[in-house]
Amino acid sequence: MLRALRHRASGHRHLLTGSAALVVTAGVQAISGALFWLLAARSDTQTDVGHATALYTSVLFVVFLAGLGQPVAVARYAAGRTRDDHVLYGWSTAATAVAGSLVGLAYLYVVSPAAIEELRAWDSTLGPALLVFFVVGTGLSLLVDVRLMTQRRWGLVIQRAVAVAVLRFPLLALPVDTHRSLWLFVAATLPTALSGFVVTGLLPLVTGDRHRFGPMPATTRAMVRYSAVNWASTLAYQAPTFAMPVIVLMNVDADVNASFYVAWGIVGLAGYVPMAIGQALLAEGGRDGAQVRSQVRLAVVVAGGLMVAGTVAATAARQLIVTLYGDDYQAAADVLPPLVAASIPWAVTSVYLTEARIRHFSGATIAITTTLTVSILGAALVLVPEHGVDGAAWAYLGGNILAAAVAFGTHWVGRRAYDDQPADAGPHPGAMGGEELEADEVLGMAPLT
Repeated sequence: MLRALRHRASGHRHLLTGSAALVVTAGVQAISGALFWLLAARSDTQTDVGHATALYTSVLFVVFLAGLGQPVAVARYAAGRTRDDHVLYGWSTAATAVAGSLVGLAYLYVVSPAAIEELRAWDSTLGPALLVFFVVGTGLSLLVDVRLMTQRRWGLVIQRAVAVAVLRFPLLALPVDTHRSLWLFVAATLPTALSGFVVTGLLPLVTGDRHRFGPMPATTRAMVRYSAVNWASTLAYQAPTFAMPVIVLMNVDADVNASFYVAWGIVGLAGYVPMAIGQALLAEGGRDGAQVRSQVRLAVVVAGGLMVAGTVAATAARQLIVTLYGDDYQAAADVLPPLVAASIPWAVTSVYLTEARIRHFSGATIAITTTLTVSILGAALVLVPEHGVDGAAWAYLGGNILAAAVAFGTHWVGRRAYDDQPADAGPHPGAMGGEELEADEVLGMAPLT
């Protein structure tokens, strides 16, 4: 078995290195995040933690909505160091900043969940401005990670994650007593947002050229179309990750929300690992001469194996949550097994979805992401109001199983119709969808809920 795995791994050093680096990054983020909220739970009331996590969840949700597909488009069209790459990346940062500001303001004044009152109670002007600042900075942090990944500067990706993790704790230790829940939110979010702005400014030291905004390269239209298509698919396949906590916080009180967020943080690590492997697969599989089929097989084996091991470990050690956080957080231990078990089918879905993106199989992308969103969030909207966090856990598991089945089906159809070929070789005649499909047609075929 080990010999077969080594044979599959041969020739894919960059894919494995990138995957390992991103798994380490995910571990740093998850461990530091869990420790941060553990210390917060030990030193502050469950209600304050619940309000702070609701605000933090709101920022992540807005960043997700305002992404515009830019991280995926940067990985595909701005991976090098030419002038064109710098121009495309410069416009990606501008688009991210504008979209984050507009969507953040819309969330504040149109959606306006109860958690936002914490900001308004502090200052009616500075509070909303603070949220917009956090949204834009966090959005930029996602872009700079992708840019560093395409430069194969994996060490810098890890270093940024470590810096963010370390800076949170001195902020948490500051003796701020007034608006305590707001300060917990600031301590959790500020380092990430600042790193987005700072590393964006320092990127020319890595790429060898300053940020540019012209002249526009010939690939601009293709990148815009690609980002639009993948924004739709990203809204679909990541919607459960970011929308589920919002559904929960709108249907439970602050104390229960605090418990759910503890469990959801652990699930975030499990869910990020296959996503990180998929990001590395996208960066490597999109290069000329890439052996996509063998890369996909390797990614499925690695991601699936890690998720099975993680599920067993999390289920066996679930009562450790109560030991660490206290009896008030028993609900987190109860919902952890089904939530983490969902990472196993998610590993299958994530890898095959990345394969569809590399090969420009828009039909497969739409089928997978639509199934994922509708099945998980549809069930959550029904179950959470009635069953609370238990309903959220079972909706998440059931929807992921259904999506994995669809993902495997589209992969099976695709591999029977295509030979292994470089991603730039173009869609094979008769492809399921393909980049030849116009962005507005794809969006019309994939209504988002």
